[in-house]
Amino acid sequence: MSATPTTDDYEFTCPQCGEGFAVNGGMRAAVLERGCPICGSPASAEAFAPCSA
Repeated sequence: MSATPTTDDYEFTCPQCGEGFAVNGGMRAAVLERGCPICGSPASAEAFAPCSA
């Protein structure tokens, strides 16, 4: 089975540490609430971009 991308996938790039990774809608909400999972700095909606297929 292969994973199929969903339409709510985003690319997060931390403005503080520069790390980037793909997140789904639920993870996007968690990062906005809790901050970057790598360095802990606050994240805003501008740090997310829709993933290109």
